[in-house]
Amino acid sequence: MAGIFPIPTGRSADMLVQRRLLSQLSFDQLEVVRLQNQLSTGRRISAPSEDAPAALRAMELQRVLEQKAQAKVNLSASQSYLSASDNAISDVARLLSDVRGLAVGAADSTSGEAQRQAAAQEVRESIKQLINIGNQQFRGRSLFGGSETALAPFAYDGEYIVYRGNEAQLRSFADLNALFGTNVSGHELFGAVSPAVQGSADLNPALTAQTRLNDLRGGLGVHAGSIRISDGNSARVIDLSTATTVGDVARLIENNPPDGRQVTVTITATGLSIDLDDAGGGNLTVREVASGKTASDLGILNVLGTGTNPIVGQDLNPKLSLTTKLSDLFGGPGGGVLFDQSSGVQIVNGGKTFTLDFQGAETVEDLLNVFNAAGANLLASISETGNGINVRSRLSGADFSIGENGGATAEQLGIRSFTRGTLLNDLNHGQGTAAAAGTDFTIRRTDGVELAIDISSANSIGDVIDLINGHIDNQDPLTAVVARLATVGNGVELVDNNASGTGPLTIRREVTSQAAWELGLVARGETETVAAAGVPSVLVGRDVNPQETKGVFNSLLRLNNALTEFDLAQISRTTGLLDDDFDRVNYSRAEIGARARSLDALQQRLENEDIELRSALSLDLDVDLVQAISELTARQASLEASLRSIGRTFQLSLLNFL
Repeated sequence: MAGIFPIPTGRSADMLVQRRLLSQLSFDQLEVVRLQNQLSTGRRISAPSEDAPAALRAMELQRVLEQKAQAKVNLSASQSYLSASDNAISDVARLLSDVRGLAVGAADSTSGEAQRQAAAQEVRESIKQLINIGNQQFRGRSLFGGSETALAPFAYDGEYIVYRGNEAQLRSFADLNALFGTNVSGHELFGAVSPAVQGSADLNPALTAQTRLNDLRGGLGVHAGSIRISDGNSARVIDLSTATTVGDVARLIENNPPDGRQVTVTITATGLSIDLDDAGGGNLTVREVASGKTASDLGILNVLGTGTNPIVGQDLNPKLSLTTKLSDLFGGPGGGVLFDQSSGVQIVNGGKTFTLDFQGAETVEDLLNVFNAAGANLLASISETGNGINVRSRLSGADFSIGENGGATAEQLGIRSFTRGTLLNDLNHGQGTAAAAGTDFTIRRTDGVELAIDISSANSIGDVIDLINGHIDNQDPLTAVVARLATVGNGVELVDNNASGTGPLTIRREVTSQAAWELGLVARGETETVAAAGVPSVLVGRDVNPQETKGVFNSLLRLNNALTEFDLAQISRTTGLLDDDFDRVNYSRAEIGARARSLDALQQRLENEDIELRSALSLDLDVDLVQAISELTARQASLEASLRSIGRTFQLSLLNFL
């Protein structure tokens, strides 16, 4: 009997058809929902998994946009701050212009007392207005205090003006990784801190194991890298990039000698000394690795070798730092100069004398703190060159000087304001000293011998001192009068130690010369100065090289005094100072204007970048409405077709199948 076999019709089973139709229906429904969400939200993707690369790009763009938005806020605040500063500076320029006109009018010898006093009163009012401008705030922050924004930077006691701000620059991010200065300090605008008495001595700190590599070579530092040390037979490459101090370098070299050898590194006051043990002989060399500069920077590069002799390094010239010990100054204990720490210095500022004692100081920071905490309105810091210190005054309208206190401390630190090298043309606030034809002044010793001094050949205080000490009639050590710098304070000091002298030590000016007045040896308006009796007989001249802040407030305070006293020379001098002040103010205003223009350009750039970034973000995230509507229409048609197919499929009979 023949078997019955299925007839191959090519049709799919009902279950498969149903599953396929249901899967198509589910897909169409999901697509319709997705497209409806896109149209309702305007976003192409709602979860990162829908398009991971686009989501990553969008997150990065969003992060940049947020940073740019904060930068725009900072930029807007900076623009407002600069605008407020510009308005204030404009007021300063106007006031200075008015005051200069008063000074020029008052300098006329025909002006009357009432006119001069009225001018002085206007100057005083201008000072008060300028102080108000200098203390002006914007959004609770001082415009001209530097980084000291919470306090009023200028204080006036009716005689002097002290600046309590600093010279720091306030910076904000006007763009990503772009810091922008937003202020002008009170010193930059008004000239509120003395530029004088800057350290002239190289304090030459000794090299120690604790000296940082960044402080070597005057602050240029050492390139991080490796060196190659060899005994002629074997070599060792030593990585010094992890070293931060000279002591680290010494330990790394000693711990990594050539095979079988011993290397000893000695840290001298000036550099490094590298010694190879003598037992193995050889030739000690130190070379660079590849194109490095580490060995050269450390002063130990030696490619020819020294045999078994040590390599003596060059002077590494470490710069001064806050942690430098005072005992390490001037080359340290073996440097040949012992720092006079016990004598201290004498400061005169605002008519007050301050004696500063450094006996408790151990480091340069301690030394600077003594100056800054003395109550003398000083600003002491390490010099920009890194080899000395600067001491400046914060007080406007006052004479400022630094002298000795019986020792050599001020001279050693290089901050004495009256030295042998002081030029005669710089004395008396730059008015100088003029010599007359012939004798300028006469010194009468206690033994009655008179020394006629002609300073026409002198250029400096040291020259005047040498003329006195080298006078042909002043060569006997038993009777000679000795000229020198004052041992306490400043000025030229004359000492007559002749025990047999019976008369007083006297200085008499010649009527045709003002040199004795201008050198401070005779009080202005007087004919002679007579020393007190005694042995030795000592006559100390005045300090005629006082420093000043050379700023707006100093000029106005000096002008006020000059008008009150009708000092034509001082009125003329302060008029010249006001010209310098006006230039400074105009420069500050130009600087503010340039910054404002830069910020305007930056603002425009940020606006353009914002548009570009949002456009890029839109391409990744935002939906194309036309495309989405078209796809939704097509998908809805597909869904409708699927539903119809399902309806027909589930209504099939046996006849439909056959």
